[in-house]
Amino acid sequence: MPKITISIPDELLAEFKKEFPEVNVAELARRTISEKVKELKKLEELKLMGEI
Repeated sequence: MPKITISIPDELLAEFKKEFPEVNVAELARRTISEKVKELKKLEELKLMGEI
């Protein structure tokens, strides 16, 4: 699996980890990217069908 590097401001990451220490940030990023890809594919399908 390829790796990517993202930059998150230190303050934001610290706040996130303080509020939600049980959340795996890398897994959150993977899921969010996956959901966005699905959303964009659906949008493209709608455009091709002339519904947008």
